[in-house]
Amino acid sequence: MEADVLNALNTQTAYIPGGRDRDGHPLIVIPVPFYDNLPWMKGFLETTVKYLLGALSEETTAAGFAVILDAQKCAWRSARQYIRHVQSLLGPHLDSFLVIRPDAFWEKNRVENCTRQHRQGEPIVISKSRLVKHFDWSELPEELGGTAAYNHDHWIQNRLRIEEFRKSYDKAIADLENLQQALPDPCRPVARASESEASLKSCRALNQDVQKQLAQVLDGGNKLISHIGDLQSTKPLITQDLLDSREQVKHMLNTIEKRQSTINGALLELERQVEELRELATLEEGVSYVTSWILTTAETMLNAQLKVGYDVTTADKLRLEHEILELQCWKTYGFYAELIYKIDNFPKMKDSAAYQDVTSQREWMDFVCRSFAQRLERRRNVLITSVRFYRLVAEYFDRTSEVFQSLIMGDKVDDFDLANAKLQKLKDSQQTLDTVEKEIIKEGEKLSDILSMPVKDAVGREVDVDYSEDIANVRDILDATISRSHIFVESVELQKLTLDQITHIYKYETDAETALQWMDDLYKVMIRSHTHVGTNVYEIQAQKDEHQTFQETAKGTYNYGCQLLNASLALRQSCKLETDRNIEMTRQLQLTWKQFQAVSQEQMTRLRVSAVFHRSVEEHCTKLYELKENVLRIGEIEETNRRKVRLRKCLASRERLLVEVGRMVRLGRLLKTRLKEPFLLDDRVETMASPENVLTESDNIMASEAISARLAEVSRIAESLDSVLRDVQGGFDDADDDEVAGVVSGGADRKDGCGNHSDDWSSSVKSTEDESFVTASDCTCTPGASRSSSYHTASECRASPWWGGESATERSSLDADSSEDADPEALPSIKLLSGVVITASTANLSFDESEHSFLTPTSNSELADSDADHPPRLPRLRSDQSTSPVISSGSSSALNSINRRENLTLALTPEELEQIENDIRNNNVNLLDLPASSADTSTPIKHHSSPTASEDSGNVSTISSCPAGKLLATLPQFEGTPAMLVVKEGAAQEIRGLTYYYQNIITKHTVKSCL
Repeated sequence: MEADVLNALNTQTAYIPGGRDRDGHPLIVIPVPFYDNLPWMKGFLETTVKYLLGALSEETTAAGFAVILDAQKCAWRSARQYIRHVQSLLGPHLDSFLVIRPDAFWEKNRVENCTRQHRQGEPIVISKSRLVKHFDWSELPEELGGTAAYNHDHWIQNRLRIEEFRKSYDKAIADLENLQQALPDPCRPVARASESEASLKSCRALNQDVQKQLAQVLDGGNKLISHIGDLQSTKPLITQDLLDSREQVKHMLNTIEKRQSTINGALLELERQVEELRELATLEEGVSYVTSWILTTAETMLNAQLKVGYDVTTADKLRLEHEILELQCWKTYGFYAELIYKIDNFPKMKDSAAYQDVTSQREWMDFVCRSFAQRLERRRNVLITSVRFYRLVAEYFDRTSEVFQSLIMGDKVDDFDLANAKLQKLKDSQQTLDTVEKEIIKEGEKLSDILSMPVKDAVGREVDVDYSEDIANVRDILDATISRSHIFVESVELQKLTLDQITHIYKYETDAETALQWMDDLYKVMIRSHTHVGTNVYEIQAQKDEHQTFQETAKGTYNYGCQLLNASLALRQSCKLETDRNIEMTRQLQLTWKQFQAVSQEQMTRLRVSAVFHRSVEEHCTKLYELKENVLRIGEIEETNRRKVRLRKCLASRERLLVEVGRMVRLGRLLKTRLKEPFLLDDRVETMASPENVLTESDNIMASEAISARLAEVSRIAESLDSVLRDVQGGFDDADDDEVAGVVSGGADRKDGCGNHSDDWSSSVKSTEDESFVTASDCTCTPGASRSSSYHTASECRASPWWGGESATERSSLDADSSEDADPEALPSIKLLSGVVITASTANLSFDESEHSFLTPTSNSELADSDADHPPRLPRLRSDQSTSPVISSGSSSALNSINRRENLTLALTPEELEQIENDIRNNNVNLLDLPASSADTSTPIKHHSSPTASEDSGNVSTISSCPAGKLLATLPQFEGTPAMLVVKEGAAQEIRGLTYYYQNIITKHTVKSCL
């Protein structure tokens, strides 16, 4: 503390007793001396006030003071001067300014300040007794009447200790600043490790001295703080300056500690920098060593190895030597990698000159090492490629020779299993060798390209190396390999083709055996499950659909087998192998297919004929019922003429209908016989009697019973119709009875050289119900029909498989039957066969296209209900009235007899069966429409039928035997015949439909009569 300040404080011109006013402002007491005001007293006051303000904190001075000016002992003039002086010193810091005057002053002047409005900083003159209004007595010193004890000497001692600490603090701060200035600037790192080590040594010595002084300062500061704390705890009042000084001391101690921490951090940073500089120096030495070793030792060793070899042995030896060189370089490579890692991951000093120097050297070392490593890698790749190239060449030549000797130059292969294995082995070998060849070409070109590239050392300078001889050697080897490959591939492809053909022969014939087995299985299944015939139209239709599907399956299997065998035969001939096995399999397949076809077509024919029979019989039964109902209605007519006309119409319809019924009866009996017969596998005469050619009879008992039931039904209906006719004609007179009875009996008196026939339908049906018809076609006028697959057709002078197998006993029985034609009981009452009108346009008789529906002829009930005033005229053809001759109905018995004696071949192809339905349908329509036709019968009836496509239709051969004029001239003529047989001159007679069996016989009989 300065002496003038200490002298001023000793005068006690102003002091802080430690009290506070009621508002909490610190109290400053300024006593005015009783003697005259001396100039130096004002100086002491000014110095003291400045010191006090400096000792207090800014917060305290800003809050303001409560100042008491003790002017009890001085004059008012001196007091006013002090007031003005104090205001000038403490003006902005005055919160309250109290001036104490004695009581006599108040009595003399009688001033009342309470009436004035007080302003902050203005003095308030009061007496001593009135201080209690502003202060508590415990806050006032004893000089002002309070109880607070204040020792000014102790206060000065405390202030001296504080000032002494301030001096030591300032000195410590100065030392710290000097030490900090001695330390290197962190923003300017040390460039060299030697410089940093010298700086670190001097800073460490200076830091030791500073740390000793700092320890003393910190200790004194802590003691001072403890002393002030003790004063505060022991005394009731402590001055505000001591409290503020304690806080200031604490702040000083904190500042010293912060400075000390900063200095210690700087020293540690300096030590770290020194350590890092040492590490950088070590790294720099390592980089220099690696670079020097690569450019000298390593380059020398690598330049000593430049050859690439000329075969597998030399190339592999050079590769081993190169691996030894690489092992020698591995240690340097490891050191290089360590240096790179340490330099790249160096913690700090990225911007220092030392680090930048090391980084530059590191980049150079990296370039040198990488260049050398690339050259070393190139050398290793050259040697590896060379070894691989020569090894592949040797392997290719060895394996091609082995394959050529074992798989190409061997004996001819005729074993299919061995051929397949040999082919697979050859394919695998060729694939492997193709891969090896590609690898050889790739490796050779790669080796040639690498050798053509320039070679550079570690610093990028080209090395003079000549590889022209090695490149030429590689090119020659590649050319030789390609030439050998071409020769080998041609031989392999030829051998592969041969083996492949042999393999395909085996596969084709294996599949053909499977197809043959399938055909045999299908044949057995057909014999077992597809040889019976249904009992009604719907069942037969389902069987036909199933049988057609079965046929298509078999045909596809047969075609599949034929294609396989044809391909196998072509390959066998191409490979010059034996063809006996192929020919034998082809024969077996064709034989099985022929047998299958024979049975299949026979079964299909039976199904189709059965379907036509059942539909036709059902239709005829319906027509007979309708005719019967018409006759019953005629019997109810009372008018005789009308009744006769209606009855004549019904008789004509009966004649025509019974013609068709007779045909169906014959067809039914023939079908029954055929269903009982076995299947023939061959229709040739020389093989017909062979046991192998005949299959077991099919189980068609139910079908035969159904046919018999149909025949019995139509017989019963016909008998009932005849009974009704006899009952109805009983009411006529004798002349009428003779006329009608002649018609009903079928013209029994109109024989004309043809014989008498019975009109008893029942006896006719019964006599022929169980009779077997054998109709071998021996007529030369029947042209051969087309064949479809194995379906048998009628051919000239050849026995049909339907009839050819009959014994001589049966034939003799047929001949015996011919002698019984005159017996009216043995013949059916179908006497109007000659009534069929046969022309070029009306010979087609057919059903509807579908077997489930057919064209219904004109109902007989409509005929019966027609107007009696306009009766239709029956056609009467006389030799002098018509252009067409008429065949007598009396010849029907002879025709029936001929029909039983003649042999007829069934010619039913799928197309012919389609025509059958159309012919029968058209014939039925013509027959039913004939009674209602025009009265002019001189013109022949013509009907053009358009056959429709159906699966049960067929065309039967056209008959042309003799001139129509000659034929018709020989035929007898009758009047009143409801149905006529008219032959058109100059045209061939074409007879079609299912009635071929007996129509053909009729035609032949007519031809024989002409001849």
